[in-house]
Amino acid sequence: MPITQGECLVGSLDAQKLTNGERDGATQNATQIVTALVTARGSAVATAVPGAASEGGEPTQSPTGLVYGRIQSGKTRAMITSAALAFDNQFRIVVVLTSNNNRLVDQTGQDFRDGLPGNIGVFSKAHFQGEIRQAKQILDSGKGGVVVICSKEPTRLPQAIEFLKNIGAGAFPSIIFDDEGDQATLDTNTQARSTKNPSLPASKIHRLIHDSAVQSLRQGLSQHVFVSVTGTPSGIVLQNADNQSRPAFIELLEAGKGYVGGEKFFSEPDPEKNPLISLIDENERVLLLEDEQSQLPTGLRQAIQLFLLAAAAAGEDPALSWPQNGTGYKLLCHPSVKTSDQEKVADLIRDYLADLAGALTKPEHHLRGELEAAYASLKKQTATVPELTKLLATIEANLASRAVLVLNANTTGKELSYSKHFNFLIGGNTLGRGLAIKNLLVTYYVREAKVTQMDTMYQHARMFGYRESTLPYTRVFLPPQLYFRFQEIYISDEELRDFIERYKASPTTLPVRIAKDIRATRKSVLDARLVDILIPGRQIYPNYPYFQAPEAASAYTKVQKKLEALFPNYKTAGNTGVKVTTEQAQELVALIKTKGTNVWRDKKIPTILSYLGEQFPDGVILKFRTAERKAGDENGLLQQGILTGSVVTNDGAGENPVLWILDTTFSEENKPSAWDGGRFMYPTLVLPTKASLLIFNKS
Repeated sequence: MPITQGECLVGSLDAQKLTNGERDGATQNATQIVTALVTARGSAVATAVPGAASEGGEPTQSPTGLVYGRIQSGKTRAMITSAALAFDNQFRIVVVLTSNNNRLVDQTGQDFRDGLPGNIGVFSKAHFQGEIRQAKQILDSGKGGVVVICSKEPTRLPQAIEFLKNIGAGAFPSIIFDDEGDQATLDTNTQARSTKNPSLPASKIHRLIHDSAVQSLRQGLSQHVFVSVTGTPSGIVLQNADNQSRPAFIELLEAGKGYVGGEKFFSEPDPEKNPLISLIDENERVLLLEDEQSQLPTGLRQAIQLFLLAAAAAGEDPALSWPQNGTGYKLLCHPSVKTSDQEKVADLIRDYLADLAGALTKPEHHLRGELEAAYASLKKQTATVPELTKLLATIEANLASRAVLVLNANTTGKELSYSKHFNFLIGGNTLGRGLAIKNLLVTYYVREAKVTQMDTMYQHARMFGYRESTLPYTRVFLPPQLYFRFQEIYISDEELRDFIERYKASPTTLPVRIAKDIRATRKSVLDARLVDILIPGRQIYPNYPYFQAPEAASAYTKVQKKLEALFPNYKTAGNTGVKVTTEQAQELVALIKTKGTNVWRDKKIPTILSYLGEQFPDGVILKFRTAERKAGDENGLLQQGILTGSVVTNDGAGENPVLWILDTTFSEENKPSAWDGGRFMYPTLVLPTKASLLIFNKS
């Protein structure tokens, strides 16, 4: 079905006041998303059996998808424009689920009201009681549509569900956009249910959204498509295959012109070569938060100095000037999740700014040298900045109106009063997850966990966004260990996006790259029985081989034939090996059927080889040997890998994955009773020590 670009889309593009280039990008993204939604809904409806439900408990006509964007790349704009285009293409209702952050809820609601034409009604918590007739009138008119904004919290969701019921929403094709779908929606009782209590129910927010057995959001919208929208999808793609949050389709969104992200900030192996990065002491967090000193540590002082000079220079730049919306330029300070720490840092910044004000006009002031050093650093980054004396005069003229603002769960958007020039924002979790910080120039980041969660930390990258014009005045201050953590997460994100782009046409395991002391996501939302990690330098093998005739004998013959084609002298030179392509290794291993229930799953190994092929394009070393094994039980359990430690160590030290094909038999004293004495083929894969640490769901 072709997508119609009608009056709702045109009205939305006009309402958002987009430039021609922005209109083209927004339309392209919306068309990509709505095409996927229309296709998913059409396929589900065509195959639906009345009253039937899928294995995961969801009605078959309610598919689940994922829109995977980039941090601060305009996902809200994509949802707004997609909602408008969806209304041009038979959908009548769009539900937008947001974080329970008050400022984010208000920000999202206002963005939708400002970005949609007048024939589309936008309803949120203030309208759930009194605007039922208005919503019904819109639906009865057959034009436009209804948008419902609801935060993911236990009090608001039932109100939204009741509102949708009262307006008869179940009778209309609808979309649920779960903004930041990896946050709050996922079942936080998953791990506990898989390890401790199988009867433990799903977490409340998950039930209110997904549970088809209760009055949930999805249960009440019988003709919907559910779409998670996020830039950090690890928690989603690692869900079990039958989980309601697991996507059946994925759409990758690319950012538009002027976007800067991880490539600009974290792709350089040597951060000292990146002019956008200033490394600070690795113990700066301790100096700032735990020491009893009453002054700021060096790194934060340098960040403040550079920010004042950079903001003044941007204000003097004819191409930029001071922000016209009156909210000034901003420094973002991310010290800790604790409110007490944030308040302490705010007080220290206020005191330092008061001291620094005296150095603006007095060359003999003891802090003047710090300002001169900061100016030299800025001048090295951007040679065209005005003279120091001019910048200091600009700072002096406007510093009195500075704003030092603490942002946390106790703060609402209405309480924020920005300066027209210099703003210092201090916060914790509130500074992540979709909150747009416009005109951000300097970021100071020292928040550090013992074990980092990739999705949480990457959401803190508020320096990402459409900031190309202000890059000459942009800087990130952080200790080296946090730079390299961000770099690992950036690489993981790029690899996952690339993997999805290459293989999204067919169902596949989605491996997520992690590193030491870094988790993909919070453990509570993952099934401990089905999530495995591939560790570099180790062998992976099926714990249960397939040894029963006639299938085992047939496979044995096919593998022999394939080996003779790839490795003619495999019987005499098997331990030396021969190099084959990743595709040839996939074809070979696909011939060997196993009963693996550990890391090795037959259908997943070709995918794992594909992922390894991205890192090691030179191919796979194919090796061969014979082996005799003892069965650990009647089903032929092999309790440990066939290869010895020294063999694994040598193979892992190489530049290629190593695939062993083992011509195997059971020993007479330990054999399954169902074994007929025939030989069978058994595979083992050795991962190079240089490989990425991968986590994946083997369901």
